[in-house]
Amino acid sequence: MRIETLTLNLFGQFNDKTFNFGKFKHEKPDFHVIFGPNEAGKTTTMEAYLRLLYGFPNKEKYAFLHDRKSLRVSGALETNAKVLGVSRITSRSGSLRDISDNILPETSVLSLLNGFSEDQYRQLLCLDDETIEKGGDEIVNSKGDIGSLLFSAAAGVSNLTTILEKYREKADQIFKKRASSTTIATLKKELNGIDAKIRELDVSAFA
Repeated sequence: MRIETLTLNLFGQFNDKTFNFGKFKHEKPDFHVIFGPNEAGKTTTMEAYLRLLYGFPNKEKYAFLHDRKSLRVSGALETNAKVLGVSRITSRSGSLRDISDNILPETSVLSLLNGFSEDQYRQLLCLDDETIEKGGDEIVNSKGDIGSLLFSAAAGVSNLTTILEKYREKADQIFKKRASSTTIATLKKELNGIDAKIRELDVSAFA
């Protein structure tokens, strides 16, 4: 997926601000840099793009100039030589719209993201200072999804996070601290019952 245009119709401090990245030309490199001084709106632009992909949160910190209910971001997403024009509004249902303002299914965009959740997308592709610092700590401590995602990318293994989660669930079914319905917990209960039965039936030779 590639973004062709991004419009902050009403978002943050912007009103109909459009970034046009042009059409993709396969014979030339395609790399764009948005730069500016502090408070120019770089992070706001990144957040608008995430709203376009994943929707608006219930508590919107970028509704300081425009009312939350009036917020809107739009864009053109290019994939497989096709361009999908979409807009995102703050409605709880049907927030994804086409260029004629008809409701689109969420799969129209989610299918382009290869299963990335918003958190994963932020961690790997939205590299602000906070995300980089948090990701570094998680990698060092070998926890969180970012470590497995980076390993997956480096090793060429697809859907590694999904596979790991599947086997974590299986492991939890076998043993989990303070759980009473795992396989180990059930076997321990059975063993305790057998021990109790043995003590009940046992007759001392000195009795």
